[in-house]
Amino acid sequence: MARVLRTWTASVVASFALFATPLRAVGPEPGKAQWVTLGTAGGPRLHANQAQIANAALVGDAVYLFDVGNGVLRQMAAAKLPVRNVRAIFLSHHHVDHNADVGPLMMSTWLFGAGKPVPVFGPDGTRHLVNGLAAANEPTVLAFFPVAGPAQRPLSSVFSPTDLPSHMNAPQVVYEDANIRVIAITVDHFQVKPSVPPAKMPEAVAYRIETKGRSYVYSGDTGPSPNLEKLAQGADVLITEVVDPPAFGAAMRKSMPDAPSGILDALSASMSKNHLTPADIGQLAARAAVKTVVLTHFVPAEEDQPDASGYTEGIAASFKGPVLLAHDLDRF
Repeated sequence: MARVLRTWTASVVASFALFATPLRAVGPEPGKAQWVTLGTAGGPRLHANQAQIANAALVGDAVYLFDVGNGVLRQMAAAKLPVRNVRAIFLSHHHVDHNADVGPLMMSTWLFGAGKPVPVFGPDGTRHLVNGLAAANEPTVLAFFPVAGPAQRPLSSVFSPTDLPSHMNAPQVVYEDANIRVIAITVDHFQVKPSVPPAKMPEAVAYRIETKGRSYVYSGDTGPSPNLEKLAQGADVLITEVVDPPAFGAAMRKSMPDAPSGILDALSASMSKNHLTPADIGQLAARAAVKTVVLTHFVPAEEDQPDASGYTEGIAASFKGPVLLAHDLDRF
C-alpha cells in the first residue's frame, strides 16, 4: 500500500510540475516537416552554451535556413545537417546575431556544397552583404588552390542574393519549390527613433513557411506589428522572439556599470518597442489563432537567467494554447 501511495504521489507531483512550467519540445510527428532551433540566444554578445539565433526548416533531406547567427555551422554539424543539403537561406534583418555567419557559411558551401548556387533572401542590403563577403574572401580562395583536378568555381557563384521589396505590407510569396512555399512581410523592428539618423532606415521581415502538412511562422525580430498578425493567421507553429525587459535592464546595468543611466534607460525602453514581450506574444497568438507558440531569441539569453518565468509571464492571459521554450537543437 505504501508503495502504491508513493507512486501515486510522485505521479501527481509530476503532473503539477508539467503544468507549472513551459513545455519543452518533443518533436513533430514522423514524416512531417521539422523546425530546428539551431541557436536561441538573442543579442550581439556571445555565450558559452547558446548559439546566436539560427533556424532550419527540414523537409526530407532538404534544409532551409532562417537566420544564421554566430555558431550556425557548428550547430548544423551537431544536428547532422550537411551544408550540401541547404536549398535556400532567408535573413530576417541585418543585426549581427542574425547574419554573422553568412561569410563562414559561404566558404563552407564553396568547399562542401552541392555545386548549385544557393539563393539568399533578405531585406535591402542582402546583395551588398553577400557580394562584399565574396570579394573579401578572395585571399581565402587563393589559399585553397587545387593540387589536383580542375579549378574551383568562383566564390561569387556560391550564393545568389536577392533584396526583398521594401515596405511589404501584405504577405508576398518570395520562394517556392517542390517542398515548401515561403511568404514574407515587413515587420516593425526598428520603431525607436535613432539618436543619429542613418542614411536609410533598415527594415526587417518575418517569414511564413508552408509545407504539405504543416505551417510555421518565424517572427525574426519585431515589436508589436499588425503585419506579423496578418502573416501568422491560423499557423500551426509560431516561432517568436521574446524579451524580458526588467531582466534586460538588470543585465545591462551589470555588464555596463560605467554607462550613463540615461543611455541604459533608453536601451531598456527600446526593448519593449523593438521586440515582443510575453504579453505582446499572447495577444498576437490569440488574435492570429495559432495552434502552438515556440519562444526563442531570448533576451537576455536563457543561459543567464536562473528563472525562465519572465519569458512567459503574461502570455496565458490571452493565449490558451501550448507555449514551448526552445533550446538549441530542439525540433518542432
